[in-house]
Amino acid sequence: MRRLAFACALITASACLAVAAHADQVRRSPGTHRYATTDAMVTVLDGPDDKHVTTIDTRLYVPDNATARTPQPAILMTHGFGLTKLSDEVAESAKLFARHGYVVLTYTSQGFGDSSGCISLQSRTWDVKDARQLISKVLEPKPYVKKDRKGAVVGTAGGSYGGGIQLNLAEADARVRAIAPGRTWNTLQYALDPNNWVVPGDPTGFTHTLAKQGVFKKNWTSLFFASGAANPVGGLPPTGKEYGRCPQDKATPAEAPGQVCTGYRLELCQTFARLSATGDATDADRALIADSAGATAIHRLRVPTLLVQGQSDTIFNLNEAVATYTALRRQGTPVQMIWNAGGHGGYSSPPGECEMYDGSTDRTNQATLDDCYLTVRTLAFFDRWLRGKPDRSPGFSWYRDWVPYRGKGATTQYGDAPAFPLPGTRTFVLSGSSLITRGRAVPEPTTIVNPPGGVPSAFTELSNFTGPGGSPNASGMAPYEVPGQHADFTSEPFTTDVESVGVPSARLILSHTAPTDLVLFGKVYDVAPDGSATLIHRLISPFRIPTAALAKPVDVKLLGFAHRFAKGHRVRLTLATTDATSFNNPAPDVITVTTGRGTSFTLPFRKA
Repeated sequence: MRRLAFACALITASACLAVAAHADQVRRSPGTHRYATTDAMVTVLDGPDDKHVTTIDTRLYVPDNATARTPQPAILMTHGFGLTKLSDEVAESAKLFARHGYVVLTYTSQGFGDSSGCISLQSRTWDVKDARQLISKVLEPKPYVKKDRKGAVVGTAGGSYGGGIQLNLAEADARVRAIAPGRTWNTLQYALDPNNWVVPGDPTGFTHTLAKQGVFKKNWTSLFFASGAANPVGGLPPTGKEYGRCPQDKATPAEAPGQVCTGYRLELCQTFARLSATGDATDADRALIADSAGATAIHRLRVPTLLVQGQSDTIFNLNEAVATYTALRRQGTPVQMIWNAGGHGGYSSPPGECEMYDGSTDRTNQATLDDCYLTVRTLAFFDRWLRGKPDRSPGFSWYRDWVPYRGKGATTQYGDAPAFPLPGTRTFVLSGSSLITRGRAVPEPTTIVNPPGGVPSAFTELSNFTGPGGSPNASGMAPYEVPGQHADFTSEPFTTDVESVGVPSARLILSHTAPTDLVLFGKVYDVAPDGSATLIHRLISPFRIPTAALAKPVDVKLLGFAHRFAKGHRVRLTLATTDATSFNNPAPDVITVTTGRGTSFTLPFRKA
């Protein structure tokens, strides 16, 4: 009830009743429509000059209520990276929507499965053009697809790679009326080469493209490219005569970075090779990746958006969704955001949640999906914006792993609020090795080193394999820090349970000796009364700060989370020079963190 009282304090009485109703129960009538499917290969034109021919493998689901007299809205779906239109996450989602009376068009993105073309990372130049023509050639001519003056009424759904295209497509095509991207990126520049330093002048703190360089996420990115290399793109085996299996990329060995990048467009391979070798991106690299980023033209995105992002996701973290959410809210675009339980890395949905893109098999029970939290929320969202039905869902919801599951829908495990961020923070000052909220802060320098070559490295996770659904051996490896390579700042014990939901931040006074940028990794630990420390969701926040910016205190964002600190526990801010997941600074460095006046650590905070 405290959660509802909090919401009611912020909104009108009628809106409060809506939040209360949602919190009490998430239910809907079962989907009962029968449907038929048709497979087809569709030829489209894409590329910079719209002259490259690509063939896209599609499947159309037509429910029995979709007729010329009773046309229905359509949902367009593609898949996660390395998958196809037949993968469970696509097929089971499509069946769910079709059972609820939506026409659904699923397809295999170019460069995968039986579709031709190259992996282009959901770019506007290639993939978005494909998707727009699928709407024009497959959905628009059908008399049983709902239309208005703008054309076909279409929503989009999908996760990860299947989420990455949705912002780009909706920015470009007025026929897309609502989008539901899950576990995906705001910009791949931040996802794969992140920098959580807040560049001076950033109006929100989440404009991630303002930092030209980041800390290359080498483990996740290598897995990403290796997965693409293993995919039989366009059904063509590697010939050994061409680098890549893309017909338009006939590169010599000197031009291409080797067989690890088969299947991708050549310029993407070259960017990957450059980042892997140097850790630095060029202006051309950033421009190339911007073609795949929703952030690039987000000012044009005016359609309602439902963002679903995993709290333990370390490739597409919560700050990706927060960046998109914040930009949309600032420009008045309707947006809801859900922080669900898991994310990439071997995490499976807990009972009653049903995140469709987590790789688990229990989602194939279609009857179960009618009662699951995330599937019901998604259906309610599309019903509101594609059919005009009421939707009482809150603007922001988050999974609370500290609340027991009590039955269908996982509703009791979710907190709700009208919007993000939640009110309530606690600001600490860095003082010696402590975080304090009162008294005089100690102005003390703490020195840590970056070793030559960035080795040995701290350990946080084995990317993609650390979660409970990943490698059993990897999931048992606890994070650790290297002595002399990190600085800890720890609070006094909390006197009550504390719920921390949001994005922590810090203001730091830093200096260093190397001629390179300063590189650090920020982490937030929960420290138990016995002194044991747990890295919250194994999250790290890389910072890469130009030396010139260190003349003043610098602001940084940590990664967002939803976590409860139990009474008697403490919060710890750790700053480390290395992490095994990333391209560490290869230059030896001595970094000084100065505490005292002008420093801070701000934690989202409310008493439970």
